[in-house]
Amino acid sequence: MATIEQVESFHRFAVTRLRDGRDELSMDELLELWRLEHLSQEELAESVAAVKAAYAEIDNEDAWVDVDDHLADLRSKYGFSERP
Repeated sequence: MATIEQVESFHRFAVTRLRDGRDELSMDELLELWRLEHLSQEELAESVAAVKAAYAEIDNEDAWVDVDDHLADLRSKYGFSERP
């Protein structure tokens, strides 16, 4: 998309969102929302790959750490006592 087309597209998007009146958005928020709706195929593919990688890591049981064990390690490392 050429720059002028991007500017025009953003303008239409921003005016529509602001006239709608549901949200009070800053310019930065409007731009971020517009960018999210106009990701390139490459950006979209990268995002999908990152989400898939995160799900794969969640599925890997070795990635999980028992919170009690982790807290015990931190208390030991930093010399903290158990909470009363």
